[in-house]
Amino acid sequence: MERKFTRGLNKPGMAAQLRESVSQVMRDSAAVSKPLVVEPIDFEAFIAKNKTLIQNDPQRELLIYPADDVSEIIMPRKQRSNAKSVADRFEPPNEAIVCPLHGSMPLGSNGHSHSQVSRQGSLQSNGSYQNGHSSSTSLSNGNGQLSRKSSQCSNGSTSRKLSHESYESALSSTTLRSHLAQPEEVDEYGDGDEEHAAGEDVIDGTTAGTRAECTRFTRQALYTYRAKNHLIHYKYSAYGGNCHDLPSTSPGEELLEEVYEIDADQDRIDEQMTRSQADTITKQGYLLKGPDSASDRMFANIGNKSFKRRYCYLRQEIDGTYMLELHKDEKQGEAKATIVMDFCTEVVQNPKRGRFCFELRMTAGHKSFTLAAENEQDFKDWLSKISSVLAQNKAQEEKRNASLERQPQTTPQLQPPAMEPPTFGTLKGLDQSLHPQLMKYGRETDHSIAQARREQRRRLFACYQSPGKAIAGDNVEQYREHFGTRILLSCRSLRFRLQCLPTDLADGAGGDQLCQVEPYITSLALYDAKAGRKLSESFYFNINEASAAQLLPNTPVPASVAGCGVPRRSESDERNASQAPHSLFDGVSSELLRCPRQQFQQLRQCLLSVTAPHSDIYLVLRIEKVLQCSIAQAAEPYVKAARDAKLGQKVHKAAKSCAQHIGHYRQPFAWAARPLFKAYSHELDVDPQREFDFNTIYRQELPKLKDEELLKLLLDYRKPEKLSKLTIIPGSLRLQLQLLDQTTPCGLSKSLAPLSSFSASAKQPLTLELAEFQGQHERDAFPYTNFCNHLYVYPLSLQFDSQKIFSRARNITVVVELRDGDGEYSKPLKCIYGRPGQDLLVSQIACPVLHHNVTPTWYEEIKLRLPLGLFPEHHLLFSFYHVSCNLSKKRDAHAAFETPIGYAWLPLLQKNRICLEEKLLPVAATLPVGYLSIQPLGLGKGQNCGPEIQWIDNQRQLYSVGLRLDSTVLTSDQHLHNLFAHCERLLEGGKTGALPAEMETCKILKAAHAIDMRSLINFLPTLLNELFTLLVHTQSEEIGLNVIRLLTNIIHLISDEANRTELLSAYVKYVFHAPYYSQQTARTRTVHGELCRHLPYLLNPSNTDFLIVNKFMRYSSIFFELIVKSMAQHLLATGRIRMLRNERFPKEYADRVEQLIKVLVPYITTRYEDLGEETQQLNRSLARFVRQCLSYMDRGFVFKLIRFYMEQFAPGDPRVLHEYKFNFLQEICQHEHYVPLNLPFVLNPKNRPPELLQHFTLSEQFCRQHYLSGLLLRELKSSLNEVGHVRRHALAIFKDLLAKHELDARYQQRGQLSRIALLYVPWLGIVMDNLHRIDDLSESGACTPNGHVYADSASYTKRLSCSSSYVFSKDSSNFGSLTSTPRSKNRLTMHIDQPSPCRTSVHIKEHNYLAAIAGSAISNGVSNLSLNSNSDSGHSQDTTTIGAYTNGETDVALRNGHNRSVSVTHAQIPSRCDKFSAGESKDLLLGFLFIVKHLSQDQMVGWWQNCNETETLQFLSILDLCLLQFRYVGKKNVTLATDARVTRPTKAHTLPARTAPPVLENGHQEPSTGTLTQTREHLLEDMDMSARSQQALYESNLATEVGMIILDCLGLYVLQFRQLLADSLVLPKLARVYLRFLQLGQSERLSKHVFAALRAFINNYSMALFKGNAMLCGQMVYELLKACDSRLVDIRHESCAVLYLLMRSNFEFSGRKALTRVHLQVIISVSQMIGNVIGLNNARFQESLSIINSYANSDKAMKGTGFPLEVKDLTRRVRTVLMATAQMQAHHMDPERLLELQYSLANSYASTPELRHTWLVTMARNHEQNGNLSEAACCHLHIAALMCEYLRLKGGCTLNWSSTAFGKISRNIPLDEQGLKLDAGAQDSQYTEQMLLEQLKQCADFLDRAERFECLGELYKLILPIYERARSFIELAHSYEHLTQAYNKIVEVNRSGKRMLGRFYRVVFYGMMYFEEDHAIEYVYKEPKLTSLSEISERLAKQYKEKFGADVVKLIMDSSPLTQLKLN
Repeated sequence: MERKFTRGLNKPGMAAQLRESVSQVMRDSAAVSKPLVVEPIDFEAFIAKNKTLIQNDPQRELLIYPADDVSEIIMPRKQRSNAKSVADRFEPPNEAIVCPLHGSMPLGSNGHSHSQVSRQGSLQSNGSYQNGHSSSTSLSNGNGQLSRKSSQCSNGSTSRKLSHESYESALSSTTLRSHLAQPEEVDEYGDGDEEHAAGEDVIDGTTAGTRAECTRFTRQALYTYRAKNHLIHYKYSAYGGNCHDLPSTSPGEELLEEVYEIDADQDRIDEQMTRSQADTITKQGYLLKGPDSASDRMFANIGNKSFKRRYCYLRQEIDGTYMLELHKDEKQGEAKATIVMDFCTEVVQNPKRGRFCFELRMTAGHKSFTLAAENEQDFKDWLSKISSVLAQNKAQEEKRNASLERQPQTTPQLQPPAMEPPTFGTLKGLDQSLHPQLMKYGRETDHSIAQARREQRRRLFACYQSPGKAIAGDNVEQYREHFGTRILLSCRSLRFRLQCLPTDLADGAGGDQLCQVEPYITSLALYDAKAGRKLSESFYFNINEASAAQLLPNTPVPASVAGCGVPRRSESDERNASQAPHSLFDGVSSELLRCPRQQFQQLRQCLLSVTAPHSDIYLVLRIEKVLQCSIAQAAEPYVKAARDAKLGQKVHKAAKSCAQHIGHYRQPFAWAARPLFKAYSHELDVDPQREFDFNTIYRQELPKLKDEELLKLLLDYRKPEKLSKLTIIPGSLRLQLQLLDQTTPCGLSKSLAPLSSFSASAKQPLTLELAEFQGQHERDAFPYTNFCNHLYVYPLSLQFDSQKIFSRARNITVVVELRDGDGEYSKPLKCIYGRPGQDLLVSQIACPVLHHNVTPTWYEEIKLRLPLGLFPEHHLLFSFYHVSCNLSKKRDAHAAFETPIGYAWLPLLQKNRICLEEKLLPVAATLPVGYLSIQPLGLGKGQNCGPEIQWIDNQRQLYSVGLRLDSTVLTSDQHLHNLFAHCERLLEGGKTGALPAEMETCKILKAAHAIDMRSLINFLPTLLNELFTLLVHTQSEEIGLNVIRLLTNIIHLISDEANRTELLSAYVKYVFHAPYYSQQTARTRTVHGELCRHLPYLLNPSNTDFLIVNKFMRYSSIFFELIVKSMAQHLLATGRIRMLRNERFPKEYADRVEQLIKVLVPYITTRYEDLGEETQQLNRSLARFVRQCLSYMDRGFVFKLIRFYMEQFAPGDPRVLHEYKFNFLQEICQHEHYVPLNLPFVLNPKNRPPELLQHFTLSEQFCRQHYLSGLLLRELKSSLNEVGHVRRHALAIFKDLLAKHELDARYQQRGQLSRIALLYVPWLGIVMDNLHRIDDLSESGACTPNGHVYADSASYTKRLSCSSSYVFSKDSSNFGSLTSTPRSKNRLTMHIDQPSPCRTSVHIKEHNYLAAIAGSAISNGVSNLSLNSNSDSGHSQDTTTIGAYTNGETDVALRNGHNRSVSVTHAQIPSRCDKFSAGESKDLLLGFLFIVKHLSQDQMVGWWQNCNETETLQFLSILDLCLLQFRYVGKKNVTLATDARVTRPTKAHTLPARTAPPVLENGHQEPSTGTLTQTREHLLEDMDMSARSQQALYESNLATEVGMIILDCLGLYVLQFRQLLADSLVLPKLARVYLRFLQLGQSERLSKHVFAALRAFINNYSMALFKGNAMLCGQMVYELLKACDSRLVDIRHESCAVLYLLMRSNFEFSGRKALTRVHLQVIISVSQMIGNVIGLNNARFQESLSIINSYANSDKAMKGTGFPLEVKDLTRRVRTVLMATAQMQAHHMDPERLLELQYSLANSYASTPELRHTWLVTMARNHEQNGNLSEAACCHLHIAALMCEYLRLKGGCTLNWSSTAFGKISRNIPLDEQGLKLDAGAQDSQYTEQMLLEQLKQCADFLDRAERFECLGELYKLILPIYERARSFIELAHSYEHLTQAYNKIVEVNRSGKRMLGRFYRVVFYGMMYFEEDHAIEYVYKEPKLTSLSEISERLAKQYKEKFGADVVKLIMDSSPLTQLKLN
């Protein structure tokens, strides 16, 4: 392979072949690198074997799976009504199948039962099937107690227990007729006023034949409505989601306000300090500060103009030093200048400059200050005060000098005896200090420090939980009755203009009070004009005044009609009539019968329900009156009615007479309508608070009576011109409408069942609920939940115009009744709902009469209660009568006013099902017995059977009638009906009929796919129950498959076409109660068993219809939920839940589950592209299913399933598959008992000490025992080599899981989390392996509030790397680049030196093909470069990335250096080298910190013991990175997530499209502020601010906690490995982590602990600081000084103390001679800080210096040594430097001036190489930032010259040249650098030849960048000899290569002339007042390259406008000469 590869490289045009071979190699390697999924342990066996170990484990609750995990809850249905109904009489049928679906626990439909939820755990689970045949009825007797009566079966069989053990098949009882319960009160079925109860028919029906009372469909539906809900309850389910779903932990984490310096207000000086200073002020007031005195000034006498008014304080510091501070005003902001009075020698008056002017003369080298007072008094005062201060200082100085002279004599007594070995304990003797603070430190111990850190700890994921991200739980509600908008309608009054005086009043009494003329029969209904249909049933109400109401009869038909007794038997007729077995329907509830009749007569209130409100819904009123004459005649007086009282009386009289004779008959009279809702909105069209009127009442027109005509009128309602032709009857109906949300007050349901709010004794009016008729749209359909069985009959029209039989047939009415027989004495059933004033249920109703009309049409609606069982004998009988209106005609006293003129009948069943089409019927003149047997042939051609009969009009169909069914136990859907009829034969056929053939069953099941959608939804639970019953009952494979196909289709129809998935979810959750079939001969068939048996066959790719597969994939979750619920119910019902896991299910069941999984998983891995959504759904539901199997099945078996799943995926898969895989893992890991499933304990084999290493790496043993966490870690590890998206997804899941552990209320006891951390220990190793990829934030250059540069900014790193004290240790550690891994044995690393971009040193072993591809890492078969072209490669643009192979075997063999994450299970994977994004890095580190925080100390120490030094260093580097990554950036810089893109699906079952995969958040909790529609900026800003401060609060707490964890960790390490640390590389690294705390600036709370740790460190390890090179000490001093300048007073004081202890430690270390090292480092650091323009010359820093002094003075142990004076001397020197550099602060805006100052400073330190070096580095950096590369190069050349002078002077080196060698490059270099002297201060400098070489290389780099190619030759003349001596040929080659390039460039630029080295500009400043000494002086400015005039002018303008104010700066840009005087 290799040879072919290289051969191919040389042939031109072979690119394709090259690519092919490389990809081949990669494919092989990817195949190799697929993680082997470890075989899990046999979980159940393992537990059994280690039972005692587990039982005795102190943390056994983490190991033992809870026994009470699953139970079943049986929850009664919520019932709206307490009334009993006929449905309660039914035993659940179908006992031949022993299945709980039909277990005979009837529902106690007691109103109080919703609150009682009985939990049925595994123990009592048999209870629900105890009472075999005994029916128990329950009702509320008065007190609401539940009484049960159990009536024994009348056939004498005692109740038999159907226990599951016997599995008897109860085939004997074929019918259930005998189990009717006797009614509790006979009264219930009749109306109190009748002599006999209609209910009797019902009761003595028992004698009839053995026909079943009703169809299986009705029985099953009734059972569905009565069954209780069965829920599977998971006790710990709250812990089964992601961490956002957890119940909130009991002690809610309060976040503390952390105080950070970065948030401190810059201008507000801290109050504590101000207060303490107020006491020390000796004088304050305003002075004028003059320009600094300079004798050579030209305009020295220009008056007061250049004086600035300043408010001055003269204060005495803690150590006695006096300060003069100058502030802008009295507010005590930042001081503008501070003068240390120690340096002031005298104060003299200066009358030259002004009258009250004086000058402070300073010691040599400092310029003096000119000040002036505002009046004479002040002037004298200030002079005397300052003079006295100076005198005091002088006295002190003399005293000190005297003591120094005496010193030599006093020291001998004070020195300790020489025998005592010197100890360097810094804290020694501190406890005798006079300073309370120092005494406290003296008592500290390592233990007390660690103990203090335990207080006020936070959880790492304290606020990670956000409720917004919780998975929307399955908040499916159980089925309930659905009402739309509910409107309460109350009718108040109906008044016409026509009125009359009441006749029955005594004359004169209230005679002027008018009343209504006659009674009206009124009804209301809703119509939908848009859909053209009637929307609700009609509401008949009584609105008559009492006097008028009395005129109406209280029966629906006259006695003559009721008792007419048809049919009559003619003598000759011998036929038998047919009679139904018996009709079973509800009577009136006994509660209603207790109501006063009055309430029903006055019924005026109803409740309307509108599902889909819109503006075309009308409320229609119809008014009828007693039959009298034609409509026009009747209306005439109403229309004409004036105030003529006589007219009213006349009408009243006529009406009264009619009512007496024919009051039962009505005629249509008037109608009115109005829209219910406003247009374009669904609000009511009326004010609900007020009554409103129907003002326009129209007269009924004869041709427009029918509903169709009415709907046409309504369509034109809003067009007045159309309605203007109608006659209006003056009058109005007053109503009130209001929306109702609470329960119906005193209500009755549509079947007159009293609702729970009803009470018989209540005085309030009754409210009747009206039925809303279901629309055509399936979205309005809901599953039925209550029993209701109504039929509405609509007589439509009669064509009697051509009949010749009856002479008088003009005023025609039709009387409707329902009969169940056609015998001689058969009676109508009392099942029609009566009208107000009549009985509640009546047997007949008559329709209104049209006067003198032979073709009447009707709009009447007659509502009946249907019997439960319908038989062929049930029919509607219509009798037609002519009613005589001529009352004046003579007739017999008993003669009736009506004559029968014909009959028609309509059987309800056709082909055994109810038929609802509109019917046309012939009319017979007579009605013989047995009329039902007449089969009319139509066409009038005779008849084939039945009695003789006379037809009218030759048997033409004269009469039309419409029907409407409103029933929850009957269906008009043919297919649904057929299915149940067939099941009845199949399941209940018993011994009588032959069982149908399998073919027929399959045909019926196939036809059932076509069930109408609305029927499907209405009867969904009943249908599904039946299908599951059929599934377990059938033995036929074919039927089983067809049932599942039908199920799949039903689920598809409901979810997809109707979009109503929630109906299925509710079914599964509440209704489904798994049936199972069992006989002694056959094995038990269960739903889960059958589903798992048939599904693999159906879904097998070889024999599948792909539609089934697609539908199944999409809705697989429902099938899986059914399987799981069935498993649970089976285990609970049989008590197997208490058995061992491996014995619970039969063996074949596990095989079936495995088959199912094996069939499904390939679909996920192959069809993810074309079926994205389906595969996503399948993957999700499969994961849920496998996860739930872990709760029920053998866990080892389920682990094997997981293993099978994981093996289908490989690294390098498409991103979608990675997403699927991790989503699957996430679901499994969210199992509520994830921890016990992982067995978090270390197993000791045969009591050997455990091989700890096995538990720290992803070894086979680890992965087998902790199966799930091992799997997750392995996948995570391999995901880190994938694209960014995959990594982020995986890490987010991991983070979520850890957060969940930490917040889980079950695991908060001590030691529990440390066990859980044990499951993730290998993560530590994984992070270490990826250390080089973690983002070390080196790009950002953020600043702290004081302008300190952050330690992680590149410039800081560079500065440190060149600062003198750092340069000394280039070799000891890579501080500059944190993440470059130390090169350890056998670990390939890529190491890139930062400064030189030209040279990348790469170390590579084996696998030459990697080298062949020029450095682009190929990871898992996909090239890195292409993957990371997006943001991922942000960090790797300038570096060549090379995959490094980790050689697994050898690493494991290395006992000492275990490569932590390399596992036996991983083959070799080329690891990537691109950087992680910030978010990924944080997630990676959070996991690391979680483990470090929670792992027990012994485990942690064990882990460290297995580390070699390199690994320990890496470990510390990671802690360092943690500090960087989680540092707090301040409120202003907190970044909010721009958009929380984590869209969570709203419903549990609907997913967002896969195209937008979940993007996981980068940082922590992203406050998901949704998109705001308001554009008001301030609102957004406010929200942003609060979110920001919340985020800042969270981040600050997190940063503090991270710091605490790291301090704990370091503390533990130092304690355990104290001996090892002494001279290892680990110590400096440790110290560096401590320094990192200081560099980043921590919160006040954390800082206290950091300083405590530092004190301990200085105490224990002073060696590290004071021996060897000074870098560590220098860095520590720098950071401590920075902290001494902090705005937070606590931090300042703590750091002063530590700095003081550092000095003390150094003094002790040097044998009490001096503190040279700290002294020098302090001065260097102060210089560096000033170089970084950190203004130290302020009150805070001065105060800190004074505190250090006072510590030294009060330290008893140091009295009498030179120490206090040394400290005094040091603080004095620091103040000197500060004074000298105070100007820098003033010019920090002006780069040119600043650099000049720095240059002069560097020169002033010519004799101290360190300080000069410091200033040169600072200058070089500033030049580089300003783009002046030539100048920066010069600075570096000066440094090199300085080094070589030092080396030459010090001697002992091979250099034979000095700084003169640089003369050829620049003649200034030898001039400046030759003055070096080595004084005592330099003893600490340690330049080496190697450093000089590095410096020279850096110079070469800068010269090259500055394009000064000519100088390179001279420079290399110095470099090359060094290389030649060392024989380093690689470097020589590089050098010559560099020179070649340089000389070539010289040639090129000389030829082209294109080299711009800079541009020069002349700049003159004018303005004495502002520019002071620069006034009228001309400067030349050098600008880089091609800077244009406009650029420099803009820069200078901006610079000076910022300095002096925009209004005073003016630019003159022409070159003509200027006259100064003309300037303003």
